[in-house]
Amino acid sequence: MAGISVLLVFYLLIRPWLSAQAQTTFVFPRLSGLTTTNLSNLYFHGSTTTEPDLIGIRLTNQSEYLTGTVLYSEPVRMKEDGSKNATLSFSTSFVFAMAPPPDVSQSAEGLWFIVTPNKTHEGGLSGAYLGLFNFTSMGQPYNHLFAVEFDTFRNPEFDDIDDNHVGVDLNSLHSVESKSSGYWAGNQSLQLDLNGRQNIQAWIDYDHLQEQLNVTIALAGSLRPETPLISLTNLSLPNIFEEEMYVGFVAATGKFIQEHYILAWSFTTNGTAPALNASILPFLKDTESNSSNTKSRLIVGVTTAFVFFVVVVVAIVWIRRMNNRDVVEEWEMEYWPHRISYKDLSIATKGFSEKQVLGFGGFGKVYKGILPYNGLQVAVKSIFRETNEGVKEFIAEISSLGRLLHRNLVQIKGYCRWGQKFFIVYDFMENGSLDKMIFGDRSQVLGWTQRYAILKDVGAGLLYLHKGWEQRVVHRDIKSSNVLLDSELHAKLGDFGLARLYGHDENSQTTRVAGTPGYIAPELLSTGKASTSTDVFSFGVLMLEVACGRRPVDLSSDDSQVVLLDWVRKLYANRKLMDAADPKLGGYFVEDEMEIVLKLGLFCSNPEAEGRPGMRQVVQILEGEVSLAASALPPSFEISDSGPIEGFSLPESLEMP
Repeated sequence: MAGISVLLVFYLLIRPWLSAQAQTTFVFPRLSGLTTTNLSNLYFHGSTTTEPDLIGIRLTNQSEYLTGTVLYSEPVRMKEDGSKNATLSFSTSFVFAMAPPPDVSQSAEGLWFIVTPNKTHEGGLSGAYLGLFNFTSMGQPYNHLFAVEFDTFRNPEFDDIDDNHVGVDLNSLHSVESKSSGYWAGNQSLQLDLNGRQNIQAWIDYDHLQEQLNVTIALAGSLRPETPLISLTNLSLPNIFEEEMYVGFVAATGKFIQEHYILAWSFTTNGTAPALNASILPFLKDTESNSSNTKSRLIVGVTTAFVFFVVVVVAIVWIRRMNNRDVVEEWEMEYWPHRISYKDLSIATKGFSEKQVLGFGGFGKVYKGILPYNGLQVAVKSIFRETNEGVKEFIAEISSLGRLLHRNLVQIKGYCRWGQKFFIVYDFMENGSLDKMIFGDRSQVLGWTQRYAILKDVGAGLLYLHKGWEQRVVHRDIKSSNVLLDSELHAKLGDFGLARLYGHDENSQTTRVAGTPGYIAPELLSTGKASTSTDVFSFGVLMLEVACGRRPVDLSSDDSQVVLLDWVRKLYANRKLMDAADPKLGGYFVEDEMEIVLKLGLFCSNPEAEGRPGMRQVVQILEGEVSLAASALPPSFEISDSGPIEGFSLPESLEMP
């Protein structure tokens, strides 16, 4: 016993020395004008850069869908030696600034401080997912990710409280705690605009003994507030932290753009982060002001020298506007910031040349173009105003697609009204529509891996429409020609001209049958009321179309094969379902996946609406998160002359809508 007591006393005496050996400390008092020596201590990934004229490390510039990361180049020990359950305390302080483009009120995704086991994240998506997660990795314990977000975009998918908040994230982008951005000055609570082109200092401190995390922010240069913005107790991190982790920052842009800067940074384990002197740091506002002064002097000089010519130009422009004036209608006011001039669209499409035509829509042509002011490749959809339905389609598309943000939905870039024509401008998809890839050039067969991935993409986009946004969106025209493919064959659902928005508890009021023959659910023909269930029916037909390589209705086929859905039902009834697989694949497909798609396609296109699954269940099955039972179709699904076949049903783990 005496020997054990001596060892215990000895351990207690040397424990502080052992902890000191595990300590990691570094400080970057100013991150502008970095030298090669400084850069060796930092790891850059994605769009991150540093240049002599920048105020610090810039993670993203004013471009869409970027992800930028900067990490300390060496991993940091975050657990005591040999211990799985004892993390180390840590403390960090940094100064950052964020800047939206001039005259743009909508911000991008913001900035994250992260502690992560990996320098890069395989399979991470850009935009709202920050390159850290994808649909299946979100919330998984294997991420081992701790983050504090300085978020300037309210994303309903992640339950964000507003578009200017600070949050604490564990293995997910759903914050375990979040507060609107601000700080305490004595007893007074002050708001702080994270996206206001101002230098902001943050302090993040974690005490592993108390299991307490404090997050504090303030304007850089002011005293650190005594009261933190966020104070989390009972925050245990042993299951989050691995023995060694990387620390740093990540930022991203999506459809909306923003610049993100880190100006100074200090970090330590088992102590307090070294203090930063914010007074030596440059400001974005100073840069903006100097640039504005220079431009102003040039403008004044040019105006003075050419005043006569300016007067003449103004007169000419006024006369032309009077001759070709375009009245702004009431409905346009809400979407005015997205309006693109007819002149720019004419230049982009080479005068709406026939050589630029990509295809034909229900109310006009679709042109390929390059916007002259930013070089962006776009598709320009024209709608003739002579038809009332054309106007309705136009308004529906800009009011729905223009506000929806998801990687599997085509993003609208703007619109134009000119005389009797409307134009919608959206992302150009290099590989065109899915139907052309399946039914076009027969020398180039779209492989099964790509087809299955495309179905998962479309399913994810449709799930977002039904469940992931502030309103429920019924697309009403799901079909292969409305699925567009980018350069990497990622699928995006487009053409929202028939889409309708409803509250999540609101019933459809429209009674006009809309859609494309072969994709229309049976109840639409009798009631005319579209719903998320009718979208599911159309998606089921789309799955069969992709798996079988046949159009939903093909009048050139034998009488028994004209309607794709009926043909596949009969094959299933006769236990020959796999005979429906597209022969152009030559047997090169994953049999289990093909069977899932065919059975799930039949299940989604059940003639009884109440027998169809919801899109959440469909996506879970396609992603392999839930298995589809081998005994498949519902008992009411009658498809053979001899009577109903034995039913197949979803697993008990799936909820029926």
